[in-house]
Amino acid sequence: MRPKIGLALGAGGLRGLAHIGVLRVLEREKIPIDYIAGCSIGSLIGALYCAGLDAETIYKLAKHLKRRHWIDFVIPKMGIISGDRVLAMLRLLTKQKKFEDLSIPLSVIATDLGNGREVVFNEGDVATAVRASISVPGVFVPYQLGEILYVDGAVLNPTPIDVARKMGSDYVIAVDLAHKGETGTITNLFDVIIQAINIMERQMFNQRQEECDVLLRPKVAHLSPSSFDSIDECVALGEQAAEESLPEIKRILDNSLTEDDLESEENQDRQPEMQD
Repeated sequence: MRPKIGLALGAGGLRGLAHIGVLRVLEREKIPIDYIAGCSIGSLIGALYCAGLDAETIYKLAKHLKRRHWIDFVIPKMGIISGDRVLAMLRLLTKQKKFEDLSIPLSVIATDLGNGREVVFNEGDVATAVRASISVPGVFVPYQLGEILYVDGAVLNPTPIDVARKMGSDYVIAVDLAHKGETGTITNLFDVIIQAINIMERQMFNQRQEECDVLLRPKVAHLSPSSFDSIDECVALGEQAAEESLPEIKRILDNSLTEDDLESEENQDRQPEMQD
């Protein structure tokens, strides 16, 4: 029986468009994805993919939807972007699907701002969960559901490998965007906040890295996490990282299938011979 493959898509601002490149390669190579766990931009890309959009369609959306379609500035109080436009766009693109309607099971990570608790959304409205997960503190107004204010899941679990594992994955491919690298020019408040969170994320990820089977680290550190002008480069770097890891991914799959075949043969050998 084929092993179940989980994909953990990490946070990282618009650098997370590298996830599109990773998905492109996995699609091209027919690597099956059974579960996706996403945080922040990883939850957004993951939600669109699980809702039925392929990697090329998501890429075209990223290229052709303008900044004004996603961003709505407000007078700063708890954030500078209200998030209403991105929520409306998410509802449109996911066709207002609930988690149980998705073609691939999805988990979305957010943080309860009141008690500092990690929250894993895997039921209810998908767009609402993603809106909670992308709420970068100081940038997006926290998303309120009932009495709870939610902020970016990256505060606690930027690359949710453990969540993908708990969903039922036999093997987890993780895409980490917060690793060290040459940092690009920091030009605005959004860059400052994302870069500060990235520094924090690196320390957290070091404690979780051993939980994944394949680790992809697109070399996107030099790109601005707020730039809409680096889409093609982000996607290309995601493709490059996935292609470099393909031998490792295929080896895991091939070894697993071989083990299953051997186990099946052993079970057949144990069957008593039929009596005439």
